[in-house]
This record gives sequence, structure tokens and C-alpha cells, in this order.
Amino acid sequence: MTEAVIVGARAKPKRRRRRFTAGIAGQYLALVLTVALTVFPLVWLFLTSIRSSADIFSVPVHIIPETATLTQYVSVFAQYDTMGYVWNTVIVSVATVVLVHLLAIPCAYALSRFRMPGAMLIFGLLLIMRMIPVIALAIPLFAVFAAMGLLDTVWALILSHTAAKLPVAIWLLLGFIQDVPKEIEEAAQSDGAGTVRTLVQIVAPLIAPGIGASVVITFLFTWNDLLLALTLTSSKAAQTLPVGLTNFVSQFGIDWGAMSAAGVLMVIPTLVFVWFAQGLLVKGLTTGAVRG
Repeated sequence: MTEAVIVGARAKPKRRRRRFTAGIAGQYLALVLTVALTVFPLVWLFLTSIRSSADIFSVPVHIIPETATLTQYVSVFAQYDTMGYVWNTVIVSVATVVLVHLLAIPCAYALSRFRMPGAMLIFGLLLIMRMIPVIALAIPLFAVFAAMGLLDTVWALILSHTAAKLPVAIWLLLGFIQDVPKEIEEAAQSDGAGTVRTLVQIVAPLIAPGIGASVVITFLFTWNDLLLALTLTSSKAAQTLPVGLTNFVSQFGIDWGAMSAAGVLMVIPTLVFVWFAQGLLVKGLTTGAVRG
């Protein structure tokens, strides 16, 4: 018995180690360079935000600040009144995400499950809307909201962002709903569930990864938007943080320290949001990419 065990152990093939070739070294080098190019601007933004004004313009430039200070962050709120821009950005982003998905989920469900005349035409129009750049819609939106009396209000931004992000959300959720077996819905309907209840209690939980991915994409594009906010607003009452960053540039120069601090404040919420939602984002994008 002992000899058989020994022979079996000797007969077990050894695992071959993967050779470290020039191709693998090139892949790692490309990966390191990509990460460095991606992370370096954020690191430099943060380092600039904690420098003093004298240290920012010192020659030679010190990569690590000689003295760290929070003066620039104090200046952002005390001198430039940035808190109003932050609240406007939060209100517009959250309201847009909620409104987009209140409309996108039932629309995608209707296109997927109900036989409607012109359904393919509607789907084609959704794809066309994704191809139209937002800058082409800026002037028409300005004229429409001016006629409605909504110019320079957060409602103008919420409605315009909803119209711009809705086709993408419907197109993304449509694939997830089509992957849900119809038998599950038929079983729920045989138990007395109506269309709305089936959508809310059965379909929506099953497409949660897709909803999560759509929420992240909608939030990020709305939070970082500058063009629509710059076109449709003209006062601090409705302007968002990307527009507020332009106030650090004046005819007398650029306040690099305060601008960097405001940039850090703008990046932090997006990083935190994506960090907590990354599971749904990755799962949603990978699940929606596979059919069959």
C-alpha cells in the first residue's frame, strides 16, 4: 500500500511555471504606464490642493509639498461660496437618476414584453438619440426653456439631463429585461399578480445589476456635465459645481490652489459612489454583454 502511494506521488506531473517572456513583460509595462497616467493627475490635483500659494509657484517645483495646509479648502468655501454649487449638483444628479429610471424601467419593459406597432421604430430612434451630441441640442433647449420660463433653474437642468440620459438607460435595461425568462412572469401572473406588480416585485429585482450599472452611468455623466449647465444657467441659484470651477479663472489670473481643492471636492463623491456601486456596475456590464 505504501509503495503504491509512493509510485502514485512520483507519477503526479509537476505544474509548469509560466515563463516570464518579453511579451508578458511588455504587458505589465503597458499596465503600469496606463495606471500611472490615470492616477497621476488625481495625485497631483490632491498635492496641489494642500500646497500654500507660495509653494505652488516655487521654482524648482517640489513634488511633495514642503508644508501641507488646508488653506485652499477654506478659501473654496469662504471666498468662492462653493457650497451652493455643490448642493445644486447633488440635487440635479440625484433627481435626474431617479426620474430617468422611473421612466426607463417601464419603457424598457413595455418595448420588451408588449407587441406595439412601431416598436422597432422607437428602438431605432433611441439608438439615433444616443448618436446626437449634446452640444447640438444646447441651443434648442435654451430656446425651449426660455419660452417655458424655466431658464436658470435646476428644473431646466433636471429635465434636459433626463432627456439626454433616458435613451441610454432604456437601451441598456432593454437587454437585461429580454434575458429574464418569460416563464417567471407568467407564473407570477397566474398567481394573480398584475403587470405593475410583476414589474416591481419580479422583474426589477432580477435586473438589479443592470439598474445599478445604469444608475452609475447616469450619475457620473450628470455630475460631470459642464455644457448644459453653462448654457442653461447664469446665476449661482442654479449653477452646478463644474460651472463653479470656471469662477477660479479671472482676468487677473488663475487661483490654482483653490481650483485644485474644488476639483478634489468634485472628484471625491464620484469615487465614493463608484466604490460602493462597483459590484453592480461590473456585474451589470458583464451580464448584459452575454446573451443566450
